Amino acid sequence: MLAVCIILLLLGFLLLNPAEALKGSRAGLLLWANSVLPVLLPFFILSRLLISLEGITPLTRLLSPVTRRLWGLSPMGAYGLLLGFLCGYPMGAKVAADLVREQKITSQEGEYLLLFCNNVSPAFLLGFCMNEHLKAPELIPMTLGIVYGLPLALAVFWHRGRRFVPVTEGGFPKATQKQASGFQISFKIVDACIMDGLESILKLGCYILLFSIMARFAALLPWKNPLYCGLAIGILEITNGIAAVSPLPLPLSIRYAAVLGFLVFGGGSGIAQTYSMLSGSGLSIKNYVKAKVVTTALAVLLAALLLCRSNLV
Repeated sequence: MLAVCIILLLLGFLLLNPAEALKGSRAGLLLWANSVLPVLLPFFILSRLLISLEGITPLTRLLSPVTRRLWGLSPMGAYGLLLGFLCGYPMGAKVAADLVREQKITSQEGEYLLLFCNNVSPAFLLGFCMNEHLKAPELIPMTLGIVYGLPLALAVFWHRGRRFVPVTEGGFPKATQKQASGFQISFKIVDACIMDGLESILKLGCYILLFSIMARFAALLPWKNPLYCGLAIGILEITNGIAAVSPLPLPLSIRYAAVLGFLVFGGGSGIAQTYSMLSGSGLSIKNYVKAKVVTTALAVLLAALLLCRSNLV
């Protein structure tokens, strides 16, 4: 029922205020075309190729001793962890789902990996957020520690001693491990990976478009406090939320806490994008959202405690 009400509100917004709806739509398309498409599409295609061709084995051998000891991950799971922390939403979710679909990791490991491997990219955090909008480079070390360190610390407790073995050591039947010829790999697998990447990036574009319109609608509501407006926008879509909260005439500590919450949570748009990446993998979006809520609450609390004990703001 809630989803129907939201759809009706958006349809009414499109019909009654087409000019503002167009601004939101255009902002979403520009964000997708200028930032998401050129950055993530190559990652989508190349990452899927590496997984399909088993070209990530050398990398996972380097990471596996550390990731197995600390987080109980198999070598392939280590690859998902690395890309999830380097490439930004929703790359971590896509890699985890791809590894499960390709039967490189078990669904249990995919569920666990999803809890902490899907995060904002360092480039977005450092450039767009901390320097361009919040203008607080002095808070970068603490922000990096919270945004990336906290999920890793929580994962140490979440795995509860589990150790995920590679699927070739008893996970899936050997019949699933058939090798294609070099010619087939050159064409069939590459074509399949390209089509998968295009489908994924188009889904992301549609979600970004819808949530940008929703953010525009939220910005036009008669809020009594501009902070509430910024928080509502950030909960829907983090890019617009950061741009709305950062210039407010409020103490830096308040603006920083809000922006940090946006970064860790990922916004409704990030959750929707993540859900779209999980199709056919069997991974649970509910567990992912629960983990994000817990991590976000702890991140904001930790930031508040650290700011109170420091002279940064």
